[in-house]
Amino acid sequence: MSIPSDYNIVVIGLGYIGSKHLLPGYEMLLGDKVATNVFGIKATDRNLEELRARLPFSVSVGNTAEVLRKAKPDIIIMCPTPKQIPIIAKEILLPYFNEAREKGIPLPDIYTFGPSPDPKFYYDLLGNDINCVKYLPSMAEPFKGVPLQKVGGSFLSFVPEYPFPEDRRQRAIDFSDLFGRTFIVPHEMSLVGLSAKNTAHTCFEICYALADVMAELGYSVTTSQIGSAMRAAFRKHLNLEGEGLYPCSIEDVPAEIRDFLEKLTVAWFEGILQYIISRGCEEELAREFHAANFEVWLLTIQLATREELEVTTKNHATKGGVNEKAIETFMSYFDSQLRDALRKHLDNTLPVSFFDTAEGISYAINLTVNRHAHRLAK
Repeated sequence: MSIPSDYNIVVIGLGYIGSKHLLPGYEMLLGDKVATNVFGIKATDRNLEELRARLPFSVSVGNTAEVLRKAKPDIIIMCPTPKQIPIIAKEILLPYFNEAREKGIPLPDIYTFGPSPDPKFYYDLLGNDINCVKYLPSMAEPFKGVPLQKVGGSFLSFVPEYPFPEDRRQRAIDFSDLFGRTFIVPHEMSLVGLSAKNTAHTCFEICYALADVMAELGYSVTTSQIGSAMRAAFRKHLNLEGEGLYPCSIEDVPAEIRDFLEKLTVAWFEGILQYIISRGCEEELAREFHAANFEVWLLTIQLATREELEVTTKNHATKGGVNEKAIETFMSYFDSQLRDALRKHLDNTLPVSFFDTAEGISYAINLTVNRHAHRLAK
């Protein structure tokens, strides 16, 4: 049974995800009713006028309880910082849900964004008659005409002991599908997937290092060409047919480094994969979502200039977050070693065991990032 698109949505938190990334989702759910049926709420008046000018729906500040009572939403989208969520849930959502029950008002579904809290937190606080699902969208967006979101993996975490009604479950999945290839996983595994995705983001740093060394030695090789070659090696390793969303070729780099790039790409992919599997993820599922995110980063590298990649990294690497931890660990333990390895390869003095070490390093970075993600989630 389909759900009529005449309900209200309340968006709590209007950072990048709530105010920009999810806009196509609001339109998918409500069609031409976004302007009248979506209500956005900010914690402060920072950038308020800019948001009001840009967004097609109403934006208010600090009046979440009032908006909930007025709108009686069918969906609440939670996009504050993870540290703010427990406060909002206890001080605003709990009274509203209790009041709604007393008055016979249908309870809204909760779509919560970010690595934490575990969606079970909402059931424990608000009651087992609610519906809550956690989203970790791929964050990939169309770039230079290529629909990257069709490749990137998004993680969706329901609480198994509290199943959604089927129509509402499908609505939640359809919403996720708009922003990536959806993988339904438990909360704990979503953190493993997030860590692997951010570890794979170090393919950016790999390409920077290799391009620098090639320039130092008199070669003209761009990060884009290296990304194309790595993506070709990755697709060959997984026996993927065709070109995917965009052509790529190992021949985009000089013949002298093709073998090096192929072995490095496979080692980096496999090290991350082995860590995912070590956390209890079924191998086929692990390979599928890891491959989705590994390819979206390589495709981004291939399509962008180095300058564009550096801007993208600044947007992804929240201070103290998992992406920053992945980059920091890579730079501390592998950047200089990788540069030296390429020089040795071109001198024919590189031991083949280097690629075993590379596989181990990517495993170790993933371990570090995953533990960091769990610390942030507490």
